[in-house]
Amino acid sequence: MKVKVVAVGKISPILKEAQDYYLRKLKNIEIVEVKKQRTKEEEGKKLLEKAKGYIIALDERGREMTSREFASFVQKHPFITFLIGGADGLSEEVREKSNFLLSLSKMTLQHDVARIVLLEQLYRAEQIIKGTPYHRE
Repeated sequence: MKVKVVAVGKISPILKEAQDYYLRKLKNIEIVEVKKQRTKEEEGKKLLEKAKGYIIALDERGREMTSREFASFVQKHPFITFLIGGADGLSEEVREKSNFLLSLSKMTLQHDVARIVLLEQLYRAEQIIKGTPYHRE
């Protein structure tokens, strides 16, 4: 599985260390940051320009999954792009053009925090797929 995460804006310095930690653990992952724009519609166009493969937009209105369900889901797609909007969320165009809307929580997450949660879940999915004892139930 190859993964690309396309996110609006740079990650905050306080969370960069956590991001780097998961990037060292994960194989075949790329982080692409697009510049903040004046509107979420403009940001949406930038996000979609960088997306390829199976596109999953992170959206609080999307479907929630358990970690095991997520692992099984990502395993089915050889190339996935995850899209993370900026402070104002995602445009309707991004929601419509994405193959899937995924919610990491019913709570609204700050976009940098959502990025870290996603990276941890991608690492967890990798470990579930490999059958390591990292994930416990």
